[in-house]
Amino acid sequence: MAHRIVKRGSVVLVRYPFTDLTSTKVRPAVVFTPDWLLPKVDEVICLFVSSVMPQELLPTDFVFEKEHVLFSASGLKKRSVFRAHKLAVLHRSLVLRILGELEIEIMREIEKRVQIALGIRPPQEAVN
Repeated sequence: MAHRIVKRGSVVLVRYPFTDLTSTKVRPAVVFTPDWLLPKVDEVICLFVSSVMPQELLPTDFVFEKEHVLFSASGLKKRSVFRAHKLAVLHRSLVLRILGELEIEIMREIEKRVQIALGIRPPQEAVN
């Protein structure tokens, strides 16, 4: 794992499983585990990130444009979609390295989408 400390909002390269568990692919993800819990568990909650835009965006999707003033801190290279309905609990050993960090403003936008994905917030409250 990377030398820097993984924390909530870290953008990491991780071995992300396919949903049918047949394989994994190295891809970016956002760590969603709360900071107070990270030292107490061996797993991290990860949120799927992709540079491939879906044909139809869902209320659980957040598009992070390369032109956004906070984009460079993320460590991502391309316009990306954060898919809040694609969460996975993964062992820390699957985290290969830290790419960057998301600022609180971006995390708040993603948190809204996670709440929608979990049925805590209605879908019409999403803002893209």
